[in-house]
Amino acid sequence: MTTPPETVADVTVVMPAMNRAHLIGRALESIAEQTVRPREVIVVDDASTDDTVAVAREHGATVIELPVNGGSGPARNRGIEAATTEWIAFLDSDDAWHPDHLERVLASSVGHVLVAGAGSSTGGRLLGNAWRRDVELTSIDLVAPGDLVCTSGTIVRKQALVDAGLFRPLRRAQDLDMWVRVLQQGSGLALAEPTFTYHLHEQQAINDTELMRECYTRIVEHCAEQSWFSAADVDRAFTKWHWDDLRTAQAGRDVGAVAHHAGWFVRRPHTWSSLSKLLRGRRLSRTRG
Repeated sequence: MTTPPETVADVTVVMPAMNRAHLIGRALESIAEQTVRPREVIVVDDASTDDTVAVAREHGATVIELPVNGGSGPARNRGIEAATTEWIAFLDSDDAWHPDHLERVLASSVGHVLVAGAGSSTGGRLLGNAWRRDVELTSIDLVAPGDLVCTSGTIVRKQALVDAGLFRPLRRAQDLDMWVRVLQQGSGLALAEPTFTYHLHEQQAINDTELMRECYTRIVEHCAEQSWFSAADVDRAFTKWHWDDLRTAQAGRDVGAVAHHAGWFVRRPHTWSSLSKLLRGRRLSRTRG
């Protein structure tokens, strides 16, 4: 029996990494095991002081070494600029694709500038689209109520990234900021089924909640300057933060804070449907993780 020819797609994988020698091999192995292979894998090393570069090269990746640490957004930009393919696929160095990830997202890519597979976390939750059906995406969907796109499950047309201005140097949530602007270039799709594994660990940037909120606020303020984003949408975008703060205040028996956040919702009935959708999505993510 002859082996069928390997299918190679017009895709470049861009992976920023800093001091991930102990993790990046798993991510790169998951790329090598794809049923549809990318044309190239570019690891952008963000001034690592460990063996990240050596491990990446051992796995056959093209490595761009940056002399000064600038963050994952600028690192991704270097990889995008170096890519020559139509599509850019993103994978973080601490995550891993399922073997059919690229095959599945590419099969759904016709007519879209962005397609995102969901992720199953090692903590037992589903990340991204939890709605048991594929969801068409617009910019507003990503922030109100949000949480529909995970970077490690995403492929994007290179031209859409360029036309959107590439990643901006936010210290956190630069991927959300990018996808909001990409979806001004065309439509997107969030797939219902997981196509990658999100590995939890203590070094993840998402654990810095205060910095995440600061950067998220800047993104919402930028959206508020656009004609498609209303004052009511600004409130909807902050629904999840006020709800989480309300629950934290309840747990801490902080009566003043409970009254403050509850009053915020009472004065903004236009946020109630967003809150309902947020809570239903979170419940579904727990049952499908």
